[in-house]
Amino acid sequence: MKKVELLAPAGNMEALKAAVNAGCDAVYLGLKSFSARAFAGNFSHEEFIEAIHYCHTRDVKIYCTINTMLYETEIENAKKEVDFLYENDCDAILIQDLGLFHYVRTCYPDMPVHCSTQMHIHNLKSVEFMKNQGVERVVLARETPLEIIQQACQMGVEIEVFTYGAICISYSGQCMMSASVKNRSANRGMCAQCCRLKYTRVDGSHFKEGDYILSPKDLNVIDQLPSLLDAGVSSLKIEGRMKRSEYVYLVIKTFREAIDAYYANKTYHVSSERLKQLEEMFYRGFSNGHLFHDDVTHRMSQYRPNHQGIAIGKVLAYRNGRVQVKLSDDLYQNDGLRIINEPHDTGLSAIKIYKNDLLVNHAKANDIVWITCPSDPAPKKGQILRKTTDTHLLDWIHAQMEEHPRLIPLRMKYRALTGQPFEVIVEDENGHAAKAQSDSIIEKAKNAAVTQDKIVRSLSKTGEYPYEIVDIHGEAEDIFLPVSIMNETRRRALQLLDEARSTYRINAGKQPYHLELCENTDVLSRIIYESSSVDFNNSDIHHMHHLDVIDEDNKEKNTYSDVLISSVCDLNNTLDHCIASPTMNLANSYALAYVLSQGASGVVFSSEMDNEQIKQALDTFTNRYGFVPKTYRLVYGKRTVMYIKDRFVNEDINAIRDLNDLVYEVKKENKITTIHEPTLYVSKNPYCYGSYLIVEGKKSMDILEESYEEISRRI
Repeated sequence: MKKVELLAPAGNMEALKAAVNAGCDAVYLGLKSFSARAFAGNFSHEEFIEAIHYCHTRDVKIYCTINTMLYETEIENAKKEVDFLYENDCDAILIQDLGLFHYVRTCYPDMPVHCSTQMHIHNLKSVEFMKNQGVERVVLARETPLEIIQQACQMGVEIEVFTYGAICISYSGQCMMSASVKNRSANRGMCAQCCRLKYTRVDGSHFKEGDYILSPKDLNVIDQLPSLLDAGVSSLKIEGRMKRSEYVYLVIKTFREAIDAYYANKTYHVSSERLKQLEEMFYRGFSNGHLFHDDVTHRMSQYRPNHQGIAIGKVLAYRNGRVQVKLSDDLYQNDGLRIINEPHDTGLSAIKIYKNDLLVNHAKANDIVWITCPSDPAPKKGQILRKTTDTHLLDWIHAQMEEHPRLIPLRMKYRALTGQPFEVIVEDENGHAAKAQSDSIIEKAKNAAVTQDKIVRSLSKTGEYPYEIVDIHGEAEDIFLPVSIMNETRRRALQLLDEARSTYRINAGKQPYHLELCENTDVLSRIIYESSSVDFNNSDIHHMHHLDVIDEDNKEKNTYSDVLISSVCDLNNTLDHCIASPTMNLANSYALAYVLSQGASGVVFSSEMDNEQIKQALDTFTNRYGFVPKTYRLVYGKRTVMYIKDRFVNEDINAIRDLNDLVYEVKKENKITTIHEPTLYVSKNPYCYGSYLIVEGKKSMDILEESYEEISRRI
């Protein structure tokens, strides 16, 4: 039985080593460019090469993320990054952009590709389509429930599922709020986390749940792992490329224990002590998310959006820059602390702790202590003191990593015979073997011969190599053999084995890129629009129904005509006069060509593109294929900036207001809540074949008329 993979995040080398030593099977990381976590440390080329060697020699795989939407000017650099990853033995690439996806599958057919959660795969039809396109693995949307996961695991492609860490309130790949309001694209790794900001009702009144009405709790399904493993999930993914190495170590160690217990037919539940440690490391509340159907009250953390740690005491008084607290748990010097306060929390560190007017470095439950504390805002009696960083826990984690490094068991054989070189052979459990011989010839002993015990003691040392010699045997005559020769021969053997273990794949080599594409001669309207309230009667202006962006129940193949397709699942149909909508995040000539090759008649470019970026994509496409494709530019309308499964608050609301007094319309239909941008998106369209509009309300007819006049060059 193939065991499930434990997949760890690595934002830097320190976190990567922590993950490996905690027991992960694979890590995912990003290079300095094209990562959906642009603000993580990420890895330079030199660091990646070091990481590959470090991981592979310890039986750990590395997956690299190139999971952002790409503009035309970025494609060549993205190709170079793929070349680098391929040549340096990366185990798989996680991809969002459909253009880069097709390029990699064509040029590197032996390079495993994983569909990033940014690709918005949330139903079985999407899984089937991407499987048929040659992916090795699909990372399902965090909103996907166990019932769909179970079915997806039976489709002949690896399924990866998020199991711990921060989750988005909106479907990944479909969140436009950061781009719309902050000009920072979530599809390009620069999310401003608008979901963690304050919002009120339109009249300025507060929600009873709290001001952070869009902020979800973190996912934690460790006690539900048997259900996922029984379902056949291939990989359990831990979120956290922005988290510190100690966080990565503790979470991976906990999941390792749970997974090992499952395969040993033992029941595992997180102990109260370990749960407390996890909460001290990072905690905004835990939930089972949509994975196990938690309702909205269990999914959301609307009182505070950030790390809250654990409650360790209550404020008694505040005087002269010090706060008096009665403790309910241990406090250590330099612990990070937070007092829940208004208008914002009071952050402090336990730099100086006073107990009975004496400085101490540790205090216990029921002790009354004074702690130096800032006065902005000043704590008040009765407020809760929370520990957000536990120095004692961090020290324990560092000690664990040092005392229990990850070591690979090896068997060793040696031959020490007169008149021959000293020979050492090492073998691992995966069939790798290496042999080294000394440069000199062994001489017969003139006095006391070297003992086999001395040979074994010398060969048992592994130094800086990540190996543990579990078995040594060999043959030796009465010989003279200096320790330096034994040590040097052992080092050579381990070095050769290291080199053999660090290479996982023999590459077939890069293939030429090719995509046969003929011009689509379909007659398409120059203006297309979507609306729930307008029907404009003009042959050049065409109303198009937008297929649901979220459709978990979408399983069967259909024939679609004259619709806007919304995601990769819609490519798994017969398409007639269909146009890819902006929700497919198409922003370069490769992505455009790929979607057209799959049956779309036209494409609406991503609304995150400006006109110059559109021109560059069209010029490159035309030079490559010899014709101008039918493309559209969004020129008017309020975009949907979030697609939220179920709801984010129990009460029925139709709008929310942010701290800048921008008002966002909120709509609830069936099982989906959508949030719409506060101001109209308006742009020019000098390069595309046609224009795309989203129109509602009384002025819709006038807007469509004006668009028709403009595109017909009458004004």
